[in-house]
Amino acid sequence: MQKKIIEISNKYNLATIKENIEALDKNLDLKIGFLGEFSSGKSTLINALLDKKVLPSMDKPTSKSVIELISKDNLKELEFYELKDERKEKISATRFSEIALTSSDSKAMVYVPSNDFFQDGYMMIDTPGISSLDNSDIDITYGYLPFLDCAIICNHIQKGSLTQSIINFILKDEIRPIINNLLFVITNSYTKAPKSQIKIRKKIISQLSALNEKYSLGMNDIASKVVNVSALEAMEGKGGFTLDALKNSFNQNFIRKKVTLQEQKKAKEIDKITNQLLNTLLYKKKSSSLDLSTLKEKEETLNNEILALEQKRAKILKSLQTIDSKIGDRIYTIFNKNLPKIKTLKNEDEASIFMEQLQETIGREVSNIISLHFKELSSSSDNIIEFRELESIIYNLLEQINMGKDIGMVILIEILTLGTAGIGGFFGFFLRSASNMIMKQEGNSHLKNTAEFISKVNPLERVGGMISAKVIESQIMPKLEELSKEIAIDIKEELGVKVESEVFVPLEEKLYLNQKMLNQLYKEKSDKLEEFTIFNKEIDNDILELQSIKRVYDV
Repeated sequence: MQKKIIEISNKYNLATIKENIEALDKNLDLKIGFLGEFSSGKSTLINALLDKKVLPSMDKPTSKSVIELISKDNLKELEFYELKDERKEKISATRFSEIALTSSDSKAMVYVPSNDFFQDGYMMIDTPGISSLDNSDIDITYGYLPFLDCAIICNHIQKGSLTQSIINFILKDEIRPIINNLLFVITNSYTKAPKSQIKIRKKIISQLSALNEKYSLGMNDIASKVVNVSALEAMEGKGGFTLDALKNSFNQNFIRKKVTLQEQKKAKEIDKITNQLLNTLLYKKKSSSLDLSTLKEKEETLNNEILALEQKRAKILKSLQTIDSKIGDRIYTIFNKNLPKIKTLKNEDEASIFMEQLQETIGREVSNIISLHFKELSSSSDNIIEFRELESIIYNLLEQINMGKDIGMVILIEILTLGTAGIGGFFGFFLRSASNMIMKQEGNSHLKNTAEFISKVNPLERVGGMISAKVIESQIMPKLEELSKEIAIDIKEELGVKVESEVFVPLEEKLYLNQKMLNQLYKEKSDKLEEFTIFNKEIDNDILELQSIKRVYDV
């Protein structure tokens, strides 16, 4: 049992319980309490047993505090100590008497030389009494009962028999554990004639036997536990007065049973420590909880951030799906508005001047559409993306692809080539094929590459004077709307590529990091839950094992 208690105490870092159980391997001082009504001769009897006047004794209530007297081998002089707040301080005999005669928070302790009565390993406890004019004295005595291993109950011979207060006392539940370790001393016997002393002793034996049978107290050999004593006379050496009867009873009931009593005391202490350990484990289980509040807060924060980022991405993608129709409509409007001028172009010079004006108009209008679109998006979507950042991205994009020039050039060439050579015209076929080929190249800037190609071909040098107004009207007008939409889609795709690299890539990286942190959080949460489950399972097993061992030990 001790080994198991030490093992469990180590497991849960319960140092005090471990120290208490290990201390039981040392010799245990047996505590013998001296009880009785006030002025029943307790203090005088203790002085006689010690053969020294250690305790104050008077014909009125004396001991007001618990006094511990410990026998020690090889001790020559009395040593007095005051016990307060678990501290032991050596004091004078005068201070000791003050503590003994007055109620206080302190207890007194005296080391006394061992003798035939009290050998090393015994402790005598002088208590205020079990019947007193001061109820606090009774409380002090009753409070000390659980710590006693044996008791000597003093009953003044003038009472004639056991008093009702003593009878009530020995019937208390607190006395049951030591009921067979009681001695009943009839004090001040010298005040009665020898025949009366014998008569009173027999009466008390009869009382105890009746109580033992009626209440099943379990007292054995009652006669050996009742003795007549004239303590003061014996201590003063008066003729005919000795402590022999008490000494014989003491030897028979305490000295000879020392080992047994110590085993009983040890068993009682082990039971008490086991209960303390069980209560501690039960409290630990009850008070233990899985505090995931911090993890839950982190989890909620990360989930909110991930949701916000995903919403941000979805709104930007949605916005890109609507921008191409605006650009397509604007391009169509610009060319439709300028169609009369196109019909009047007669040569390369006029075409070049027209192109400069057209590319300026297209570049400005398309830039305004994109900028205004994302500005509105930024201000109306909880700052999905900082507009200043996006504005810089758009500016760089338009600079890279020379927006107005490229768009104007592509559309004008389509118009001019279709107007002169029809669907099978060399330039129209070649430009569309090259443009489609370039557009299929992943990771490249479609419009930028198309612009580079167009600048090398420079078709205006060859088609400047070959425009037919009739053909333009019959073939270009139906094609213009479709062409505007295709160019708008290309612009949107080009912008999408740029936004993807400049906005979505950092966004995805942040999403990835947040998701990674969330996964780590889930693992930490799972580990804590597993640890908590293991702890509760272990503590349940330890409680059950202790309870099981305790039941066997109690039997």
